[in-house]
Amino acid sequence: MRTLKVALISILVTVCLWGISSFEFFDNFERSTLDLRFRLSPTPNEADSSIILVLLDGGSMDRLPWPVPRQLYSEVLSLLQEWGVRAVAFDILFDLSSVYSAVEDSIFGTVASAGNTAFVMALLQREGSQVPENAIIDVSINSAELDSAWYCTPPTLMIARGAELLGSTSDRQDPDGVFRSIRLLTATPEGIAASLPVALAWLALDRPDISVSGDKFNIGDITLRTSGNCRLQLKFHGATGTYTSIPLADLTAALNARSTGQPCPVDTTLFNGATVLIGYAAPALYDLKPTPYSPQCPGVEVLATAVDNIMNENYIRRYPSWVSLLIALLISLLSAFFLSTVKRIPVGALLAALPTLLFLAASLLLFRSGIWLETVWPATSGVLTILAGGIFLFSSENRRKQEIRNAFSQYLSPDVVAQVTEHPETLVLGGDKRYMTVFFSDIRGFTGISEKLSPEKLVSVINRYLTTMTDIILETGGTVDKFEGDAIIAFWGAPLRLDDHASRACSAALRCQEAHSDLNLQMAQEGHSELITRMGISTGDMVVGNMGSSKRFDYTVMGSTVNLGARLEGANKVYGSSIMVQEDTFINARDDFIFLEMDTVRVVGQQEPVTIYELKCRRNEITDELESSLKHYSDALALYRKGDFRDAERIFSSIGDQTSLIMAQRCRNFAEEYADDIGKWDGVFNLSSK
Repeated sequence: MRTLKVALISILVTVCLWGISSFEFFDNFERSTLDLRFRLSPTPNEADSSIILVLLDGGSMDRLPWPVPRQLYSEVLSLLQEWGVRAVAFDILFDLSSVYSAVEDSIFGTVASAGNTAFVMALLQREGSQVPENAIIDVSINSAELDSAWYCTPPTLMIARGAELLGSTSDRQDPDGVFRSIRLLTATPEGIAASLPVALAWLALDRPDISVSGDKFNIGDITLRTSGNCRLQLKFHGATGTYTSIPLADLTAALNARSTGQPCPVDTTLFNGATVLIGYAAPALYDLKPTPYSPQCPGVEVLATAVDNIMNENYIRRYPSWVSLLIALLISLLSAFFLSTVKRIPVGALLAALPTLLFLAASLLLFRSGIWLETVWPATSGVLTILAGGIFLFSSENRRKQEIRNAFSQYLSPDVVAQVTEHPETLVLGGDKRYMTVFFSDIRGFTGISEKLSPEKLVSVINRYLTTMTDIILETGGTVDKFEGDAIIAFWGAPLRLDDHASRACSAALRCQEAHSDLNLQMAQEGHSELITRMGISTGDMVVGNMGSSKRFDYTVMGSTVNLGARLEGANKVYGSSIMVQEDTFINARDDFIFLEMDTVRVVGQQEPVTIYELKCRRNEITDELESSLKHYSDALALYRKGDFRDAERIFSSIGDQTSLIMAQRCRNFAEEYADDIGKWDGVFNLSSK
């Protein structure tokens, strides 16, 4: 039932978003994500290497006269024709006669007519010249909508008559000011005018037939899918400089080199069969356009991108809005399914985010193949489904938990109520056998300390102490079983299973020991006695679960491993140690911590000997002094276990720490006790108290 409700919420969210997806906000955001996709997946290796740019850049302006003589353009164009270019287009509007000589324009037009040459013109809505005959291209059109223009600003008559075709660069950027598409054709009173990229591609492809049918633009065997008004969504392959470019001044240098018999400074093979665009790149000439890669890209590079896209059918195809609607519905329904079927809402929310994340990744991969899927509102649909569905489920869950609290809070402890609220199925007696780690701690001589404090101060001190210890235990993933006065019982490995429970317990013990230093400084400033805590840690099989009567029970642990942990805490008194662990704990945590093997003992209530260790420090904190001390203690322990008490006592005494001195005294006592019959010594020390 709840899955169905969340699914209905997701459908409602998607339909509402679809209804407002045409708002400018979504369009602007979508265009921003389009730019991001370009920047995340540049494809400079896909750029057509046969498209060459000849640029009037800043360096050329420094080396050439200004205005650049038309004679120079004529000579450069003649040189390019000689080098075997397929077609040339000038993205420079020669609408005024040459300032040097009218003859220049005539020569320029004559040279242009000798090859496949196109010139740019500006299309206008009003106040201009009639569109020339050689600006009109033969196009078969079937039910297509085109932008229109009435007039134009063409090149001078002498230049225009040398052009095979005039092409327009009059276009509009997207509402945010960035050029991402280009108009291919424009309707005029005289006929259909081509854009400059179409004109150049048409010449380079050897003048194929052009037709338009609906959203299909056909040029020879090439078919392009266009958006409204015959616009092509451009696929930019990279930042400025993606296409091979040659400064105009370098070509004039090639002319000079040829006239003087010098080596050509330009690789002429680049131009054999090339499609060439000649235009401005110098910032001072104001032909810079914002693109997805750069806020200032030479306009001629945008045209080169369009020519490349047309000739190689390598452009961006945007799918219709109904595809986005289906995708958004799929994302929302999948999100609703994961959110509602996973019991834990946070985990469900993470899984519910996967469809959106996978869609975003897929949209980026598809974009590299030239497919533009709308991402903003479908992804927003997934996110809002998670939010709306999460709020609904969270409210439902809270109501359910409140009902359980109301039912049981009158006769169960708050801890049990909290557990039952999360897992009502656990409201039964019993437990599971698990391999875990248990922890016992107690303050040394706390009875004497408490006698010196007033009841109010005693409560304050013990609360601060228990808070410090408890916080550390909980931070390391432990469960606090109970408090018994100043003693703490805790365990790791339940209810959450932990593979590194022994290491977590050891880490908590060391952190508690370190926290005592700071706490004792505060205690000393307040005039209180120092608190020294003894800790015992035991790892092994134990039973964990709800223990007690049918009307009152606690979540706790039981078993011989638990009893051993309690005995180890008390055994610290015998050895003058702080943190004592048994062998299983040592084996599970020795990769991360340094231990001292202290002895082998029989604890009260257990017959099997137990090897005990003292937890010293983290492995990365060991010092040379400690390493030496551990080595000496190990040598002494080996002698002690063999019954060589005199030699063992000598080494223990040389180490000098409290545990070693206790062992040295024991060796002196045993040397006398077992002097007559060393065979009675089995290497195990029997503890006589808890």
